[in-house]
Amino acid sequence: MKKILFCLSIISTAALANSELYQGSEEIKEVLKQNNSMYEPNYFSLFLGLFFVIGLVYLTGIVYQKLTKVKLSQQENELNKIQIVSTTSLGQNKALHVIKINDEYSLIGATQNNISFLKDIKQNIEG
Repeated sequence: MKKILFCLSIISTAALANSELYQGSEEIKEVLKQNNSMYEPNYFSLFLGLFFVIGLVYLTGIVYQKLTKVKLSQQENELNKIQIVSTTSLGQNKALHVIKINDEYSLIGATQNNISFLKDIKQNIEG
């Protein structure tokens, strides 16, 4: 039933489009032809709008960065240094890592889905 109603609506729409009632008068067609230049794009305004939107995106990023304080000061970066000193592979997607965090060494195990703390190392490794 839905298919029949859909087909009937398409047929009636096509019939209306071809009818004389729908095709306006000659005066309307002439006015539309004369004002056609009004709808041509102005490339300067298109590029100006594009650069304005890109500038707004850039400005929004700067404001967001300032509000969320994403940048850490250099002192905070030096205090929170994490370095991977050594890595040993144990198989596919399994490894042991010796890491250095604020002048302390630790041994961790890493798999594809898990990272486990194994042991603190007291000796100086970099000797």
